[in-house]
Amino acid sequence: MMRKTLVASLLVASARAGCTVESPRCYADRLYVRILGHDNVAMGPITPQYCAQLCANGKFALAGTEFGSECYCGDKLTGTPRKSTECKTACNGDRKQQCGGFWSISVFDVNCSGAPEPPPKGPPKLVNPCLGDTKFSKMPFCNSSLAIDERVADAVKRMTLQEKIGALGTDTPAISSLGLPRYNWWSEASSGVADAGNLQTTKFPYPITTGMSFNRSLWTMVGRQIGREARAAMNVGQAFSSFWAPVINLAREPRWGRNIETPGEDPYLTGEYAENFVRGFQEAPEDPYHVQASACCKHYVANEMESTTQPDGEHQDREHVDSEVSMQDLVDSYMRPFQTCVEKGRVTSLMCSYNAVNGVPSCANDWLLQTIARDNWGFDGYITSDCDADDDVFSKHNYTKTAEEAVKAVLHAGTDIDCVSFVPQHAQSALDKKLISEEDIDARLKMLFRVRMRLSHFDPTGPLNSISYSEICSDYALKLSQDAVRQSAVLIKNLQGTLPLDRATVGTIAVIGPNTNLSQSDAGYYGPKHPCGNRFYTLLDALSSEGQVKTVSALGVPTVLSEDQSGIPAAVELAKGADTVVLAVGTDLSWAAEGHDAKNISFTAAQQALIEKVAEAAKKPVILVTMTATPLDLSAVLANPKIGAVLHLGQPSVAVLGIAPILYGESSPAGRTIQTVYKSSYQDQISIFDFGMRPGPSKYARPDCTDHTVSRCPKGTNPGRTYRFYTGQAVVPFGFGLSYTSFVYSIIKQPQRLSLDALGGLLGKLNGPGQTFPRTADVESAMMSSSWSQLAEFVVKVTNIGGRDSDDVVLGFLTPPSAGKDGVPLKILFGFQRVHIKAGATATVTLYPSMLDFTRVSPDGHFSVLAGEYGVHFGVAETHAFGMGYVEGQRILGAESPTRYFV
Repeated sequence: MMRKTLVASLLVASARAGCTVESPRCYADRLYVRILGHDNVAMGPITPQYCAQLCANGKFALAGTEFGSECYCGDKLTGTPRKSTECKTACNGDRKQQCGGFWSISVFDVNCSGAPEPPPKGPPKLVNPCLGDTKFSKMPFCNSSLAIDERVADAVKRMTLQEKIGALGTDTPAISSLGLPRYNWWSEASSGVADAGNLQTTKFPYPITTGMSFNRSLWTMVGRQIGREARAAMNVGQAFSSFWAPVINLAREPRWGRNIETPGEDPYLTGEYAENFVRGFQEAPEDPYHVQASACCKHYVANEMESTTQPDGEHQDREHVDSEVSMQDLVDSYMRPFQTCVEKGRVTSLMCSYNAVNGVPSCANDWLLQTIARDNWGFDGYITSDCDADDDVFSKHNYTKTAEEAVKAVLHAGTDIDCVSFVPQHAQSALDKKLISEEDIDARLKMLFRVRMRLSHFDPTGPLNSISYSEICSDYALKLSQDAVRQSAVLIKNLQGTLPLDRATVGTIAVIGPNTNLSQSDAGYYGPKHPCGNRFYTLLDALSSEGQVKTVSALGVPTVLSEDQSGIPAAVELAKGADTVVLAVGTDLSWAAEGHDAKNISFTAAQQALIEKVAEAAKKPVILVTMTATPLDLSAVLANPKIGAVLHLGQPSVAVLGIAPILYGESSPAGRTIQTVYKSSYQDQISIFDFGMRPGPSKYARPDCTDHTVSRCPKGTNPGRTYRFYTGQAVVPFGFGLSYTSFVYSIIKQPQRLSLDALGGLLGKLNGPGQTFPRTADVESAMMSSSWSQLAEFVVKVTNIGGRDSDDVVLGFLTPPSAGKDGVPLKILFGFQRVHIKAGATATVTLYPSMLDFTRVSPDGHFSVLAGEYGVHFGVAETHAFGMGYVEGQRILGAESPTRYFV
């Protein structure tokens, strides 16, 4: 009897081991304020039971599954959630169970006991049907000796109509006709591989940081490491092959929520970043014939606004906005980085954006997608919609009367894949109504399969298959991530050698401010939620130097947006007792991120009070470290003599350890600002709704108007955006950056006169809507045939006259004829180079402008030769008084003969 009782009790204990899920409730979730928790904690395949275990590990009371692949934890729901009936998506860890749905979360109580619930083991994400002796291996699409278009055509013709329709959606179902499992085109990788199953991956600083390095080699190496980690994750079955990075929209507006994801405000700089990051990401040296991992340049185009409500009640958001952009601004600013990404970066994907452009939704805009991207630039890849942007064509922009007409519009425009499911849901109906044909679908699928062929999904095992899991989170990767911060940090102020610090004499450091512990809260934003070792390093860690330096800390203000000043007195007392004080201030994702724009560009009153009172109380001038993607007005900080140094880091996230060599003098800062820092009054002059780059009157009300009868509000005035057009006095100009040493520049070679005849001939060939942009290959050919690189060469001698070895970034600017008039930029960045120079040594830097730097774009978007006298200078004048190199060259005559010469 006792034996039977013991067996029974063991059976009961076994049945209750792990986690049980009972009575799940389905709610509609929200993008900007999650109703349960904040972060997706899933690292790989999930089931409701395993999600419950993950939440139990964190001692949470509630768990929730969403999208079939995500898990959220919390103790209570936020607000009063709305019930949903859409929690019907199969779990990626067990297709027989359901794990929420699209923006629908299945919530249940955490009920776990006994042995932990084991993680589900999902199937490998990639399966090559052509390997081995399978029924597919003899089919033409598996024959790697055939032309790619022949193989693609064979694959598409074998698919059933239902398989074809399903393959138009991001999460493509299994295609049994080709032996393919499910494939998801959507993964993220702006700052590291975000979607790698249960693997930890290397977290890199955000592009708003690495852009400040002005180092093409760094951008290539970061892109290559992320791409290699992506391929390594593919090889162990934990990742798909297509990643939607980088973001190459311009940081044209300081309030834009997604500035953190961009490499700055300048179109040339952004294009250079795009080219180098993408080529590093996609191109593996050991296999020049295949794509290592597919990159995607986004968001095409003029997407630089998230969601803003002005005090007068006017509201715009990215899914409804019609970006009214002059052809002049569209061609010479917004579209220029995308042309570089396509033509020089050879990117394999573009993402069409949520917004409309001049009345036409981007994903239904055949001029953008077909005429320009494919016909003019020669884009060879697939185009994805942003998620639900195809749906927005119908439901938000009301561009079509029916869903089926929207399907026709996006397919005919050239959108190949729909994120998420609008097109697959309505394609059959569109076929039935004869709005589209099966041939229309085939045309889109051929673009998709062409990319999959290039990714080696159907080829014999090759070098890419040998990229090992050991590449992920390697010592090299971690050092590169941290070195990216070192290379990018910008020294904005440094009175009487406040920096660098000396570990031997620094004493106790008090780190004070709401960004003291900034790390984990932003790590998973378009990057790894679980970085290497699950270590979330902070500025405090960087200063402590692995315990070598004693640190104490206080927030002073609870969060970057808080106006609670009750913690300031304690912070002041901490500062009084410390030998050195570092203020950690700025913004985080609560200030500005995807889905919401910044409300202002100045410190909160609480942060400003904290800065002033702590600086006043400290024994010596304090060091202020800004971590922000919103360029905040630093006027008061720069004028305050109690603030000895200002060091700007952008948003380095967990890689912030890399700032230690700068703080302690093992390395000298050489980063340069990539955003103009405006006075806070800028935010009252011009609405974020205005997409104009050039100065002039605005159709929108001043943002400081509070009258809800908008017609009574005075109209704003655009002072010009970015350094190219801003007519005011910048607090910190574009390209600013100081060093621990000093440099002297001198020009040892420059042109006096440049013939622009070859340029005139090149532009004379442009005709018709398909030739709006001069092709890069044609420009390079014209430059080569006219010996442009020799004739337009600038050689600058850079001498390090200080006592420290240091990098320096040499920036070259042109001032065009009639600068600032008739839409001509005030100045343009035409070249840059980063060099390392030992103390007392000299280096020479050679830069030359493109022919296109001697053009202007007319209001209707046409290029023409801009002849006349050009000014040239190297460096930023405002830094010269602080020991940085700056030199102005002789004026250059750009001359065009009366007779046009065609080349």
